[in-house]
Amino acid sequence: MRYRSRKRARNGERGVTMIIVAIAMVSMLAMVALAVDVITLYAARSEAQRAADSAALAAAKMLVDAGVTADPGNAGVETAAQTVATKIAQDVAQQIAISGRQVQAADVTVTYPNTGTPSFGINPTVAVTVNRPNLPTFFSRIWTRAALSISATATAEGFNPSNASSLPGGGIPVVVRGLKPFLLPNCDPGATGASCGGSAQTLFNVGTGAITRPGQIPTGVIGETFTLTANCTGAGCAAPGAPNPNKYYPAQMTRPPATSCPAACGGGTDFEENIECSNPTAFTCGSSVGTATGTIALDTTVTPDGMGGPAQTGVQCLIHENGGSGQDILNNNAAGPLTYPLEIQVGGDHPLAGSLANTYVTTSDSLVTVPVYDDIAAGGAPPTAGTVQIIGFLQLFVNRSFPGGGPNAGSFDVTIVNISGCGSSATGTPVFPGSTSAVPVRLIHQ
Repeated sequence: MRYRSRKRARNGERGVTMIIVAIAMVSMLAMVALAVDVITLYAARSEAQRAADSAALAAAKMLVDAGVTADPGNAGVETAAQTVATKIAQDVAQQIAISGRQVQAADVTVTYPNTGTPSFGINPTVAVTVNRPNLPTFFSRIWTRAALSISATATAEGFNPSNASSLPGGGIPVVVRGLKPFLLPNCDPGATGASCGGSAQTLFNVGTGAITRPGQIPTGVIGETFTLTANCTGAGCAAPGAPNPNKYYPAQMTRPPATSCPAACGGGTDFEENIECSNPTAFTCGSSVGTATGTIALDTTVTPDGMGGPAQTGVQCLIHENGGSGQDILNNNAAGPLTYPLEIQVGGDHPLAGSLANTYVTTSDSLVTVPVYDDIAAGGAPPTAGTVQIIGFLQLFVNRSFPGGGPNAGSFDVTIVNISGCGSSATGTPVFPGSTSAVPVRLIHQ
């Protein structure tokens, strides 16, 4: 009797293991399915953040390119800049797919946190939020039928240290790479008044870094077009002339690495190669001769000007000019202000002319950044060792060189498109521009 009872008990337990295994498998499948949903959410969030970061940086660059920091307080410029920056942010975000779905314009929200305040003209800020609705999910639908969505926000700014002393905490030092070896005095070519070095003709206020004449021509410095010529006489710039608004001094800079130079270029002097190539040396606001970073001095080893000289050949190679044509063209009205955002027509000799023919771009090899030194502290004398201090930067568009053998041989025409002064209150972690502009763009919040 006892044996049969135990046997019946064991017979009643048959199949229990299979049930346990089935329940365990369902639980494991549920965990795997939930993990898939979680991974989908994390991946979508990462893609949305990438879209927001890219869109915010592009929008901030457009604010800078549209002249906001060069004409602070101009409500018309700020409104127009925000319109194009919003469009750029949407266009950039739409190039990215989130969970297999391309971002739509309606998914992108663009705001300007400091618009309407004085700081917007100094460091215009843009915030971009990218939303991804109706995410594809599996197991999470057990708990809710509502469609899941994710969003990511990024904030970026353009920062011009000019006038930054008026902001809480003061300015932030700017560090520039890819500088061209054309050392300019603190003289405004388009201003009238005292001689070079006088307060009526400066580009910057030496003490604060403020732009002396902000805005566009005829009342501002932006859009001024003039001819730059070497301020040298004699071999090797042995007798540099007095500071002149339309004349540069050849700057002494280390030779850039060969990898930074176009294959078709390459001259026999450091001066020419620094025109043609991108020098990775960091130059900071306030740098002076003898400092470890960004040493700038007069180059007395080169005769820059003249037909076939290093200035002429270097500029021609830089801007892809062949026989006086082929370079990119800045579409601006010479008799009036620049049209913002900058419209640059791709030239016939541009390396990408085949794919970009008859199109307009916002950047170009013809856009260069050059240093401005404090000629007032130098007493109106040419730069010499121990006296040259960088107090700002000009972003110039090189329109053309003078390839002929006339009196302008070795000179070149430029247009001022942006300006950045240093100021004496710049402290903290330096900011590196992401392009040839001296006005950097950076993410400040993710």
